[in-house]
Amino acid sequence: MALLTASWRLLLILIFVTIVNALSDDEIAMFQCDNHVEGNTGVSGTVAIATEGEFHIITSNGVPDHKTAEFPNNDNPNDVTEQTIQWTIPVNPVAGATTSLPMGPIGVAINGIPFFSPYTSDGLDAVETEVFDDCDGHPTQTGAYHYHKMPSSCVFDVIEGQPSSVIGVAFDGFLIYGPNDENGVTLTSGDLNDCHGRIVDGKYRYHATSDFPYTIGC
Repeated sequence: MALLTASWRLLLILIFVTIVNALSDDEIAMFQCDNHVEGNTGVSGTVAIATEGEFHIITSNGVPDHKTAEFPNNDNPNDVTEQTIQWTIPVNPVAGATTSLPMGPIGVAINGIPFFSPYTSDGLDAVETEVFDDCDGHPTQTGAYHYHKMPSSCVFDVIEGQPSSVIGVAFDGFLIYGPNDENGVTLTSGDLNDCHGRIVDGKYRYHATSDFPYTIGC
């Protein structure tokens, strides 16, 4: 009998995982913005979560609640503009067949700013080939500020030796945690499965790391 691929092993494991809830009340409360007036837009960021039946509805104006570079600039010709954003994610995510990441947004951080795929439109590593501001973000041609990698320090703190908390949620409904595991050990992609996650206490979760693919792998 042929050996199972890593992706199929992940699928078989997740089929037997009982997912209680994508976001608890405490985790929902973590999605909030500081009262920081962003310099390019002149407004403060907003994010909110409402639960309607089987779905969480996340809304955001797409404005970061932290300092940003002045855009446009020599490295990026785009401006940061206020957005009208709404994402729908399942309350009880169910594992299915894994798929490749789409281009563009793949999840949302706790401050309402989207995580994008780690790839450029040419299929290159965006973190290695593009330029970001001091908070690890930049805008698209439509003015949508976003992250391709873990935006530590501006969005959340990584404390050595302490477990990481939730830093966002993927659009499939599974949570994204910071780089430290439940024992405070800093993880790399080599500690995670093909989709950049692992199972803890019967629940699947993603972890952001400092190495590729940074947040989500599939």
